[in-house]
Amino acid sequence: MIKISQTISNTKRVSQIVSILYKNGFDDIIKRINFEGSFRLPLFKDTNKDNLSKSQRIKKTIEELGPTFIKLAQMLSTRPDLISLELVHEFEKLQDRVSPMDIDEIIPVFKEELGKEYQELFSKPLVLLATASIGQVYKTQLLNGDEVVIKVLKPKISETIKNDLEILKTIASMFDNAFVDYGIKSMLDIVKEFEYSIKNELNFKLEAMNLTMFEALFKGDDRIKVPKLYKEYSTSKIITMEFINGIKVSNIKQLNQSNIDTKQIAQKGFELFCEQIFKHRFFHGDPHPGNIFITSDSKVSFIDFGIMGSISKEEQKVLLELIYHISQRDEEKASLDILNMTNYPDDIDKNNFTKDMSRVISTYMYSNLQEINIKELFGDITSLISKYNIAFKNDYYLFLKAIVTIEGVGQNLDSDFNAVEQIQPVIMKFYKEQFSLKNILKKVKELPREIIDFLNYTPSDLKELFKQMKSGKFKVELEHIGLKMMEESIEKSFNRLSLSIVIAAILIGSALLLLAKTPPLVYDIPIFGLAGFIVALVMSFILIISIYKKGKI
Repeated sequence: MIKISQTISNTKRVSQIVSILYKNGFDDIIKRINFEGSFRLPLFKDTNKDNLSKSQRIKKTIEELGPTFIKLAQMLSTRPDLISLELVHEFEKLQDRVSPMDIDEIIPVFKEELGKEYQELFSKPLVLLATASIGQVYKTQLLNGDEVVIKVLKPKISETIKNDLEILKTIASMFDNAFVDYGIKSMLDIVKEFEYSIKNELNFKLEAMNLTMFEALFKGDDRIKVPKLYKEYSTSKIITMEFINGIKVSNIKQLNQSNIDTKQIAQKGFELFCEQIFKHRFFHGDPHPGNIFITSDSKVSFIDFGIMGSISKEEQKVLLELIYHISQRDEEKASLDILNMTNYPDDIDKNNFTKDMSRVISTYMYSNLQEINIKELFGDITSLISKYNIAFKNDYYLFLKAIVTIEGVGQNLDSDFNAVEQIQPVIMKFYKEQFSLKNILKKVKELPREIIDFLNYTPSDLKELFKQMKSGKFKVELEHIGLKMMEESIEKSFNRLSLSIVIAAILIGSALLLLAKTPPLVYDIPIFGLAGFIVALVMSFILIISIYKKGKI
């Protein structure tokens, strides 16, 4: 039996949560807790009187528990790799079912944050556009006549969520695997991810920063309209942006009436999204139809920058490798790419996973591009990942979810739209840029610095290694499986290192010959010095292409 004491800050809230859980038929969970102090279990004559399923009871419980839990469920409704599909379908019903807070409770926030009454800031009344679990969105007009959209954090919501997070973390640590029967794999992993996500969403300064970055990346691009940020009217609890006077991308009828080419918009929107990922590595994490507008001059406008994804160069490379291996019908390598996108444990059976995932992928690989549906492929991949009790890393999942969403938007605009077909030229363009002379020369330019860094750090690393060996802390564990591959990998690494040192030596020697003007000379240029540079350049090209082919740079 697990103990829970009154050290948790809000004991009243704990009692309320326990009551709601008990009332909805989760007495099997409650009875496992040994409450200390003055906690008393409530008594209900008839729990689950509506004879609801487990998933329906969880949804009902979430609704009664309030905004923090609703927000958590909304996040989970997009994560079928973390919870069962049955729960996902139930949690999807929670989206946009939040009652708006009275305007009289919102108005004081402007005085607290901006130092003025809202009548001194705006020339028109606040018109409610949308309400969510943590904030509300209004349309109004500034004193200078600019029409703006204002997002306001609900009063005291931060304190409520902070208290609920403490309780959630305590519950999760005690019942990490207790909800497996209810379709929830790991409570602790879910709460950790939710805490990171919700803390970012509670600080509108981060959204303002996201918008500023996004605007800078697409500055001067006439395909896109990025809303202007009004910094002087924005704080951690208020964000003010330009009102986009456009048509929702889902309103096909109005787009057609405005003579806007929906097929062109589908292609343009997908191109812009691919550029966000493969060029800028910073992308909109929630591109659903409500967050995309089309202006009268056919510009695409993304709104709501609260959820943004960012990937490193290494993560970008994994995504490119996955798409490339799928296009080349190499299901085994594609399966390993998918595994590398998850938080898999060391003891996972990679061989079985690769076989199972290859079977899933191969059912799509041998279809025509026009027949491949990313949503269906992603759904099948996610289902298999769930069976292995692993999940996608957050930014990878955000990318996959976003591309599935944008595919749906594209298909709504153009019935012939196919994301797989559209993404191929984007990938080829990216690869061509990577192998361009300009990019290769850039890599060559960085090579001497990397060699110097290696030579600088190697002595200290070796010193630390010998120190551990002397103290008896250094341990080596060898496993025969895969040893040959490891030996080949080490041999290749040393060959590349040796070649790099030779190149560096030739470059230094050639530079000295040029500096000393050592004969023979042609047009006052030492032949051997020039030849040395050409040889070093050719060797550098060979080395870089070799590394690129193996996907190690």
